[in-house]
Amino acid sequence: MDLRLAVPAVAVWGGAALAGRWGPSAAVLIAAAVIGGMAPLVGGALLVAERGRPGTGRRGWLAAAVAAVAGLAAGVFVAGVGGQDGRSGVLAQLAAARATVGVELVVTDDPHPIGGGLAGPAGGSGNVAVPARLVVLATRQRAAGTRAVASNAATAGTTASAGGVTGAAPGGVVARLDVPVLVLAPGDGWSGLLPSTRVAVDARLEPPRPGDQVGAVLFVRGPPRPVAGPVWYQRVAGRMRADLRAAASVLPQPARGLFPGLVDGDVSALDPGLRDDFRAAGLTHLTAVSGGNVVILTGALLAAMRRTRVGVRSRALWAAATIVGFVVIARPSASVLRAAAMGLLAAVATGTGRRASVLPALSATVAVLVLAYPRLALSAGFALSVLATAGIVIVAPGWRDRLARRLPPRLHWLADGAAVAAAAQLACTPVIAWIGGGVSLVAIPANVAAAVAVAPVTVLGVVALAVGPVSGGPARLAAWLAGWPCRWLVLVARTAADVPGATVRWPGGPLGALAALAALPTALAALRRPRGRRVCAAAATGLLLARCVLVDRLAGWPPPGWLLVACDVGQGDALVLAAGPGAGVLVDAGPDPGALTACLHDLGIRRLPVVLLTHLHADHVDGLSSVLGHLPVGEVLVGPLHQPADRWAALRAEAEAAGVPLVEAGAGGSRAVGPVTLQIIGPVRPLRGTDSDPNNNSLISVAHTGGLTILLAGDAEHEEQRQLLTAGAVAAAAPRIDVLKVAHHGSASQDAGLLGASGAQAALISVGAGNQYGHPAPGTLAALTAAGIPYARTDTDGATAVVVTPDGVPALVARRQHQDA
Repeated sequence: MDLRLAVPAVAVWGGAALAGRWGPSAAVLIAAAVIGGMAPLVGGALLVAERGRPGTGRRGWLAAAVAAVAGLAAGVFVAGVGGQDGRSGVLAQLAAARATVGVELVVTDDPHPIGGGLAGPAGGSGNVAVPARLVVLATRQRAAGTRAVASNAATAGTTASAGGVTGAAPGGVVARLDVPVLVLAPGDGWSGLLPSTRVAVDARLEPPRPGDQVGAVLFVRGPPRPVAGPVWYQRVAGRMRADLRAAASVLPQPARGLFPGLVDGDVSALDPGLRDDFRAAGLTHLTAVSGGNVVILTGALLAAMRRTRVGVRSRALWAAATIVGFVVIARPSASVLRAAAMGLLAAVATGTGRRASVLPALSATVAVLVLAYPRLALSAGFALSVLATAGIVIVAPGWRDRLARRLPPRLHWLADGAAVAAAAQLACTPVIAWIGGGVSLVAIPANVAAAVAVAPVTVLGVVALAVGPVSGGPARLAAWLAGWPCRWLVLVARTAADVPGATVRWPGGPLGALAALAALPTALAALRRPRGRRVCAAAATGLLLARCVLVDRLAGWPPPGWLLVACDVGQGDALVLAAGPGAGVLVDAGPDPGALTACLHDLGIRRLPVVLLTHLHADHVDGLSSVLGHLPVGEVLVGPLHQPADRWAALRAEAEAAGVPLVEAGAGGSRAVGPVTLQIIGPVRPLRGTDSDPNNNSLISVAHTGGLTILLAGDAEHEEQRQLLTAGAVAAAAPRIDVLKVAHHGSASQDAGLLGASGAQAALISVGAGNQYGHPAPGTLAALTAAGIPYARTDTDGATAVVVTPDGVPALVARRQHQDA
């Protein structure tokens, strides 16, 4: 095993990661400490080598140490220099000031949806995230502290000449930069932009969170102003991607949305529920265009060319050209870049008559790519791609041989597939744990089952891509043929995702990664011995049986057909509306992140297209930290009253760090997610000077789902409730209210008229046991009883679900009573 290039490659990667995460100054200190710690170890190794094999061993250790130090220094240098425009200078200062600026941007990747905007009276559209490079920046006034700017920045009323950004006022700043940014914008005018398109727009700058691979986040409200169109090859690639989507139209969903994702990474039409199933089954890499696509593509091309008289060098050139073209079409994601670089190295080796060695090629690829694109050092996709490849190269051959010896000859193919899937999955486990993805127990068998379909889909997809611009008929035929293996992949993903306990929760972050890293060698060492294998098998069987018993015990929760669940989060509100497979609309987040996480997990919620916060008190928003950055969230809707100020500041910071847009909502707005339609009806007008302005400006909404209407009253007190009645807002939203979420945890500050006017057939009270406020008030409970409205309260009943009976009547299913039944 040739590890000579692995040492400097890992050192380059580590140095760039340190500088990218903590800045060059801190990285230099950390690197110096690492080198200082290595010195005694290297010295000891040199001494041992000198005694054992004088000369040779010493030179090898010395060369490895020099390579490690040089690689570490190179990584720190390139990442430090490459990140200076983003971390310091005018952009960082303006982002810290959250200034509104004019910018010119060059789009670097396809826009992708991140959830819809609030459709209010003026209408609205979905939001998109657009990766771009900021090339020109202009301000109307100098931000505080921007006196010392980069040397390439012009100041004092200069106007950018690049066409789109104009109007820098005297005393303003115009800077020419080249910094990656993330643009959060409405879909109108942005969703169809192709990479390399140059646009201008006014935007509000926000600083990125530490470790992000962008210099700033830009919030944009309007469409872009075109400055220059995409380059010719991006226009061609865009046309080919569009033709592939058109060819896929002959397929039914979900294969129609899956097929382009498997071929060129276009997941714009992928069913969200299927995306969640792929994630739970450990098959996400199939829709991300991984190195496997490059291997299959070049392998098929070279196999076809071997039947011709084309020489070795010409075949190598064709393979290299195909790889470059595929990178343009599929977009240069981290995994595609890694595979393409290795493929080009292999093509060069083939063309020059040399034998390619995979591990040195992987090491060289890591070093070259990180030096060229330092931000890859912090990319989870890059890490997963490299580790999976390393696992396949280093570990899989030995596992395959051992497994093949235990299988009959006709099943040797299974040994190869199982070894590759297991090696890749185990190598990636620490990174998966770090990013909070949990540990999938079905990923290895799911990948083995899926492997038979990947190559046919890829080859047929490339055929459709190639012929689509010329003739739609053959492209549609290729897509129709590819539909059958696509259906198999859908079946595998859904079957694996539906296995009880398919994904085991695992602590995220560095501690989770370290725990996984420590567990893997222990388990592998145990598996090497027959007794260890028996012990591991017995432990795994016991855990699986226990898991199945627990799942069976709780199989009735949530009840089938649930429409809404009031989570048991203590003294606070957190309500979840079922919005499709794995999807929910969250109304308030409660005070306890752990309780909210457990509730969402039990409900099978894997994404939240919409989160609505009725107001900003801690018992409604503090649990949001368990959602942002851990689950896909489309948008967070908030009211116009940003009080208390400290909660608003914290919410903004969390949302910006997670890249989730905050959308200001008000009466008249609405949102449709799957079977759920959410109408916001209050406050009709802002209320000031009440006993609690935040409570009395709660966003009150009516949810329409499953044939029921549910009034979600937040913490509205009698002033806002009376305002709703006076304005006729409830009657205008729905002719009747089936379920009432009692306002403010059932406090005494209720308007009797609202209770009578609602005509609700059931009520929910979200409240914590033994709370100091005396909630729910005896008078409120008496009023509900007098009105003949059955109710459930989370302090005594636990989480409570709303279902609809066959007669169309709402019913409440309390978890504690349901489990005891």
